[in-house]
Amino acid sequence: MAPQLDRHIVTAVLVTHDGARWLPETLKALLTQSHPVDRLVAADTGSTDAGPAMLTEVVGEGNLITLPARTRYADAVAATLAHPASTIEVPDGASGIDRVEWIWLLHDDSAPAPDALERLLTTAEAHPPATILGPKLRDWDDRRVLLEAGVAIDRTGRRETGLDPREFDQGQHDTIREVMAVSSAGMLVRRDVWDELGGLDPAFGLFRDDVDLGWRAYAAGHRVLIAPDAVAFHAEAATRGARRVAFPADDRRSALLVLLANLPLSALALSLPFIVATCFLRAAFFAAAKRPGAAGAELAALRGALFRAPRLRRARRPGLTASGVNRFQPRWPTLRRLPDVFVGRGATLPSPEPGALYRWLRRPGVLMTLALTLVALVAERGLLATGGRLGGGALVPAWGGASDLWAEYLTGWHPVGLGSGTGAPPYAGVLAVLATLLFGKPWLAVLVILVAGVPLAGLTAYTAARRLRGLPPRTSPADQAPTGRRRSSVGRSTSTRGGAVPVAVWAGVTYALLPVATGAVTTGRLGTIVVIVLLPLIGVFATGTLTTSSRHTPWAAGLLLAVAMAFAPLTWVLAVLVGLPARYALAGHRPGAGRRLAVALGVPPLLLLPWTLHLLAHPSGFLREAGPRAAVARPGAGALVLLSPGGPGTPVFWVTAGLAAAGLAALLLRRRRTAVLTGWLLAIVGMPAAILVLARPDWPGVALTFAAGGVVLAASGMLRVAVAKLRSPGLVARAGAVVVLAVAASTPLLAAGLWVVHGAHGPLARANPEEFPLVVESHVTRPRFLIISSRADGAVGATVMREREPIPGEETAEPPEPARRHLRAAVAGLTSGTGGASALSRFGVGYVLVPDPGHDPLTAALDAVPDLQRLGRTSAFGLWQPVTPAGRLMLIDGRTVTPLAAGPIDAKVRIPPGPAGRTLLLAEPASAGWHAAVDGRPARSRTLDGWAQSYDVPASGGTFTLHRGMLLRHLWVAVQGVALVLIVVLALPSAAWVERPRGRRRRGGHARTTKAQPQVEAMSGVES
Repeated sequence: MAPQLDRHIVTAVLVTHDGARWLPETLKALLTQSHPVDRLVAADTGSTDAGPAMLTEVVGEGNLITLPARTRYADAVAATLAHPASTIEVPDGASGIDRVEWIWLLHDDSAPAPDALERLLTTAEAHPPATILGPKLRDWDDRRVLLEAGVAIDRTGRRETGLDPREFDQGQHDTIREVMAVSSAGMLVRRDVWDELGGLDPAFGLFRDDVDLGWRAYAAGHRVLIAPDAVAFHAEAATRGARRVAFPADDRRSALLVLLANLPLSALALSLPFIVATCFLRAAFFAAAKRPGAAGAELAALRGALFRAPRLRRARRPGLTASGVNRFQPRWPTLRRLPDVFVGRGATLPSPEPGALYRWLRRPGVLMTLALTLVALVAERGLLATGGRLGGGALVPAWGGASDLWAEYLTGWHPVGLGSGTGAPPYAGVLAVLATLLFGKPWLAVLVILVAGVPLAGLTAYTAARRLRGLPPRTSPADQAPTGRRRSSVGRSTSTRGGAVPVAVWAGVTYALLPVATGAVTTGRLGTIVVIVLLPLIGVFATGTLTTSSRHTPWAAGLLLAVAMAFAPLTWVLAVLVGLPARYALAGHRPGAGRRLAVALGVPPLLLLPWTLHLLAHPSGFLREAGPRAAVARPGAGALVLLSPGGPGTPVFWVTAGLAAAGLAALLLRRRRTAVLTGWLLAIVGMPAAILVLARPDWPGVALTFAAGGVVLAASGMLRVAVAKLRSPGLVARAGAVVVLAVAASTPLLAAGLWVVHGAHGPLARANPEEFPLVVESHVTRPRFLIISSRADGAVGATVMREREPIPGEETAEPPEPARRHLRAAVAGLTSGTGGASALSRFGVGYVLVPDPGHDPLTAALDAVPDLQRLGRTSAFGLWQPVTPAGRLMLIDGRTVTPLAAGPIDAKVRIPPGPAGRTLLLAEPASAGWHAAVDGRPARSRTLDGWAQSYDVPASGGTFTLHRGMLLRHLWVAVQGVALVLIVVLALPSAAWVERPRGRRRRGGHARTTKAQPQVEAMSGVES
């Protein structure tokens, strides 16, 4: 032994509590050190196993210190060091050399390597300023895995070791260096420093007392060193729940207490708000994850640390400046670890596990989604070439930014056309949320829906097919008795046979490439696309609502159904028609199924109030979906039966013949009857609804989506049987299975090929914001455009436009019927020659425009109107202006009309004195929402021409102010926002789902298997 090590006197301190499982190896390692310990003192804290007997054999009868079970680790160490055995004289090892006393702390589940103490002392001899040293810790079971090489905490109390999970020890951390703290499992402390610092503080209970000791050591001018060539193996028994311990211990409270007790006042003042905010965010996350116990524990830890910290700070000397330990505190360790999640652990491990990204890319659902994305990108190449500014068909160009969509949804008045007080459709709010997430770009949100609709529909259908591969049969009262077996998840079959993954991939691809999906993309029908994407998920949660007693599934189904209803109200009607019979077909006599179904179906109409009231007042609105009315094809009976709506973007109708054949063949199955009949229930409800919608005529996409989804569900049962028959011994059975699979596979293959070849050619095109000469309008008086054109049926179409193009959601903002009736009469008089252009001024119309004037007979008719003068004509449009001036706000004095300045909604203008009997006309539909005053006195209002809002003007004139009351709309939106947050929280999975057990993966060629341990009720004085 080197003479310089002879002067080091080491007192080993061992505290045990029910550690007989690890104690023999710990004692053997302790007694066989290459540099033996000089003293060994041990204490037991209420063990009930054979541990005390083992210790007694080593330390001798009567030398084992016995303490109560609730003794804390710090108190147990203090009691051990107060025993006379810890200070007995040790013979001089080398005369003339000053001896140094050390304390070596060990846990009963930590076994030091044979040369651990010698290497610790060698490092201490080479680095005199270091007064606390620690070994490198490895895992007890897999001794290649690193646990610690020094430890620190960040400014939120997060423990950080600087290691990756299950990182192998290959010498990459074998550098002697200063660290913030070392674990008490193997910590070597100079005795005079221990006495100076007062040892471990019992205020921290079981956790973080080693970090606190290291912090206090730096505050006193000492240094903490990691000696990586010294190794100890640690089982972390208490942390991993391998033993019961006897007093409550809160790791989170201890972590916060370390910060609050040791930070200097200046640093504490800056860190305290951040610490408190972090705790509340963690508590909110736990509450959202249905873990109220964890949320309460987080707040209790914060409260305990805040109350305990002042007393602890007063008992200590002033701490070191923040720079003393600030260099050891990691910065955002969670963010630094994010790259590892995607790229794996690195290539230096002996048998590296593939990265998360690699494993994720190998999943069948991911590969299927990527393939569908590639197909969609190629097929929609024409849409992508437009740069996203799409319009036409059933799509309104998405002008402006997300703030415009939010303003439209929040406002109580829509300044489009003749004006409307109808609330914006809810889909505008959903689109505003999506646009906000996509950098405030509504056009990007629309493009994402069009491009990602097909692959997302495939992914949701694949997910639903995996989860609904075995719908549970209807139950009777006799089935309610306990059977000892319960399903582990919603609608999950206990059998894993039948080719579930290939069939789920087929279902996803087939569902995503249905004619109704490609047709909806080509014609810009956002409502149908959203329903196609969400319907499989709605089906999954609806099945869980009927077949299990889950509390979150009805809220999740209701939330998704509300989003689908916001884009296409018919979705909710069809869900009711399907849900009521399914309640008895699937739920049977399961208790509470009716209530859960009522929640799922009741959430959408209640959440979307007051828009739901508008739908009930105008039932035809249930047949419309997001976007303006567009041309609808008239598919033949054969095409409709084969689930094709016809029109642009849809393949030839016989493409889906294979799907229909597989769905019909599924009716012959004797097994899987529940899934097949459920699918045909969807088809039976959806097909007649599609016929009724076409009779309007309106787009039958939503109804056909229900029908097609049902046929895919039924056909999936047939395909599972066919896949299973491929392994059967009979040649005929295998041949029949091959035929069924080939017929079913024809639908997705043909649909994908034809869509890629023909592309998404249809009415969608790049929208031109300067298609019409809106530059001639005035932002002061705000005159409007009247765009008229001849239709094929001989009628005249008329649209009033203001100074900006409508945005998504404003296409439903229709004025009251009296206003529309008077406008039709004015246009009829203008185009027939029986009236003049002066009537248009009452509508605020200052310009008349005819598209394609060279081919429209209205051009000659307008040229013949005496009080209408032509301003110009091009190949794209002809423009006329009435002689009578017009604006949004006009002062009418007999035959004299004077436009006044006005804003888009509100107005404030000075009216000069004049004769009595003058009228101030606001070219907006009359309603109680308008509030006007002259010089602060309410103006007398009346309705002009049977529809327009007007006010009497006093002869003295005065300052006229106008505003629109929107308090009720804002209150509705606020209530809707609160309800949405509550429903989202209720729809989140339960704590049982969040905390579902996950098995350990194989790593480096070794697999660790752990038995389920009983719940840890309390902590004792043994640290891990």
